[in-house]
Amino acid sequence: MGKFTFPKERYQGAIFDALRHGHDEGEVIRYLRDNAKDLLQELTEHKRLFDPHYYDATQPKKLPLTVKGARQRFDMYKSSFKGWSVYSVDGVFFDQHGKMYEEATQVVRLMFRFESFFTNQALVAKCQDVLRSILFWSISRQARLSEQKPWSRAAQTQFTEEHKPWPKKKLGFVGQHFAGITREVAKWIDDVGLFVFGYLVRKFSENVLTERLYEEESN
Repeated sequence: MGKFTFPKERYQGAIFDALRHGHDEGEVIRYLRDNAKDLLQELTEHKRLFDPHYYDATQPKKLPLTVKGARQRFDMYKSSFKGWSVYSVDGVFFDQHGKMYEEATQVVRLMFRFESFFTNQALVAKCQDVLRSILFWSISRQARLSEQKPWSRAAQTQFTEEHKPWPKKKLGFVGQHFAGITREVAKWIDDVGLFVFGYLVRKFSENVLTERLYEEESN
C-alpha cells in the first residue's frame, strides 16, 4: 500500500482518470513501452527495472541498458493494483526559508495485492507458515546493495539461521522453493515500482498539467 498527496482538489478528475486506466494491465504496458527512452533517463538509478534478465541471473550482470531491453522487461509487467481511496487533510508546510504555508491536501492511498505462485505447493506440503515467513522476510529486506540478490545462497542461509530450529520437512521446503519465492517477491516489488513511478506519477503530471493549461486558456 502506498500514498500520494496533492494540493489542489480541482485536479481530482485528472487524478481519477490516471488511476482508472491504471487498472488496465495492457494500458500500463503500452504506456511504459511508448515512453521507454524517457524512463531510462528519468529512472537511471533503478537499473533493474529495465533488465528483463535480472530475475534469471544468480549474479548481477552489468549490461548496458537499451530501449529494446526495457521494452522486453515492460512486457513482463503483471498488475497487482487493486484499488485506491482518496481523503482530504489540512496541513502546514515550511519552505527552506522557514515560511509557513497552510494547505488542504488530497491523499491518495493505493492498494496492491500480492499472490504467490507457490501457495498450492505450500498447502500440499503443509508449509503455509514457511511460505508466509519467506514472503514477509523478503518483502521487509529492501536495504540491500545493488550487487546482492535476494535469492542468493547467502540470503537463504541467513533466513534458515534466523528461524532455527527447523523440522526436516519445512527445511526441505525452504531448500526447494526459497529462491523461487524470493524471485517472485522481487519482481512484484519492481512491478509496483514500474506502475507507481513509470506510469502513475507521469500520468498524474501529464493529466494535471493538461488540465491546468486548459484552465489558464479558459481564463
